[in-house]
Amino acid sequence: MTEYSVFIAMLIAVVVLVKRDLETAFLRVWIPVFVLLPFMFWIHVPLAADYNFMSAAIFPIIYVLLKNKFREFHFGRMEALLLLYLSIRVVADFLSRGYSDAQHYAHFMVSSVIGPFLLGRYIINSRRMDFETSRTFVLLFLILFPMFLYEAKFWVNPIYKILSPLFPHVTSGLSIRYGLARTAGNFEHPILACIMIIVVYRLHRWLSWQGIWEQTQTGWLGWFQKQSRRFPIAFQHQISIALIVMALMTISRGPWIGAFTGAILTMVGNAKDRKKWLIIALLVLLIGGVAGQLALDAYITPREGEILSGEAQTMLYRKVMIDQYRGFLMEKLWTGWGLTTVPKIQGMESVDNAFFLMALQHGILAPTLFIIIFLYAIISQVKFGLQAAPGETPIGFTFSGIYLMCFVSFFTVYMGSQTEPMLFLLLGWGESIKNRGVDVNLMTGNSTSKPGVGKFAFRHVLY
Repeated sequence: MTEYSVFIAMLIAVVVLVKRDLETAFLRVWIPVFVLLPFMFWIHVPLAADYNFMSAAIFPIIYVLLKNKFREFHFGRMEALLLLYLSIRVVADFLSRGYSDAQHYAHFMVSSVIGPFLLGRYIINSRRMDFETSRTFVLLFLILFPMFLYEAKFWVNPIYKILSPLFPHVTSGLSIRYGLARTAGNFEHPILACIMIIVVYRLHRWLSWQGIWEQTQTGWLGWFQKQSRRFPIAFQHQISIALIVMALMTISRGPWIGAFTGAILTMVGNAKDRKKWLIIALLVLLIGGVAGQLALDAYITPREGEILSGEAQTMLYRKVMIDQYRGFLMEKLWTGWGLTTVPKIQGMESVDNAFFLMALQHGILAPTLFIIIFLYAIISQVKFGLQAAPGETPIGFTFSGIYLMCFVSFFTVYMGSQTEPMLFLLLGWGESIKNRGVDVNLMTGNSTSKPGVGKFAFRHVLY
């Protein structure tokens, strides 16, 4: 019965919605619950569906959002792609596992895909909310920083240690590399944790470019800012260092590569001649991708009499895994095997490629459409960023860099835990930014036809 504690999050969301408003419920309830409470803590409600803390909190917020803002809803290209993506996965699951399981999966898709997309699309609807949402994510990861240090030393996440007695079915996993614990935080797997950290790092860097951290902060961020004065480093750099250290503690190479890839695309937004540097960035990514693939092939191919290192064997596993599972994919190419009924090969139970796993679960159309969504999001944000006025740091390039980082990272891990809702929150947020009309600049109070930001003297750029 203790598992029903997940509905405390729903109760808190309802109370805040009644006493305050949608924005407060989103910023002060949903985002903290989403980041701080692991998805492994869930309950199956008989004759209903599975709930974790995040999904319990999101449904009352979605209800009020639909009630108050349904007339503002706009059905565009991204919405059409998402609807088709959702339909393909749910129908394929129905064909593979039957009505009951497909119904539960549809419930999951509403709470983890459609719901976060709507929150990003219609609640983060102003420049002020861009800043507030980004600041909230940064604050929560500053709170997580000492927890990551604790986990690295004691090999257990403190939040898991506190909540696990309420959820007897949950077991904690631990990944070791180089004799060190790979910290996973609240995100179930070190690679997933690293993806989340890099997303927040990119939001933090965008805030830095807007001059937000030079201002006097309020609330918990104000407290952190006051404490930071003890150290001879600017507050924004202290945040950067903390997030970089957290990413390094996960010891996750895939997201690290994705982070550098995303940074190359993001930096185009800070260039004077964006179009020229975009061409250069694309050439660098293309050449780097080809060179990286050749280097990887050489690294995981042993010479005669050579024994591969543990790191090389880990990389080789993904290649061999795809070769081994390809027969299962071809057997059910269009419909897949179902979310939880994909055949397992002994010793290769982990399918460490989100796109390939998606094809195994729900057929080849699902990852194909998912890749189309990625490409549309990246290209449309780059196009949007190119339209920004000279001297501005367009958020479009930050979002395109995040999408590209996720795209690269998901080739090395499944799309699970908080990463899936985070990605679709960002997709909705990106659509909101592109589709805004005249907005009032938070920094200057002036009305602009584009979501511009206040002008600050150029300082320097940290990638």
